[in-house]
Amino acid sequence: MKQGDSEVKGKVPVKEGLFPWPLPHDGSATLMGSHCEGCGQSFFPKRTLCPECQEGGVMKEIPLSQRGTLYTYTIVRQAPAGFEPPYATALVDLPEGVRLFAQLTTADPDEIKLDEPVELTFGPIARDMAGNEVISYLFRPAKAR
Repeated sequence: MKQGDSEVKGKVPVKEGLFPWPLPHDGSATLMGSHCEGCGQSFFPKRTLCPECQEGGVMKEIPLSQRGTLYTYTIVRQAPAGFEPPYATALVDLPEGVRLFAQLTTADPDEIKLDEPVELTFGPIARDMAGNEVISYLFRPAKAR
């Protein structure tokens, strides 16, 4: 058994390649996107062909920022199997020009403010059919620096 295997037993990433797995303990995990060296656009998840300029072979893998801005959100009160409602989902704008869909760490609408700074974290969002915790990227209100 490799080092760290016991820490991820019973846990699976929501999708391979979105972030390092197993997650590093030092809080350095970032989402992995891509940047087109042809037109300058960035994307998440990673792409092999730029959807903007249609150029192949110019996509470079990049780590995305751990902080962004809350663009909009909704509270999910009826969820698919494996998810425990209520929970909040949101669109988050990152400095790289990427707008991504993510779950928020709170479902209390009184705690959520549009245009507020948010930061990346990771945690369980559901259970899969085998009973494993599904680990995904999440955003939470950013701590003051």
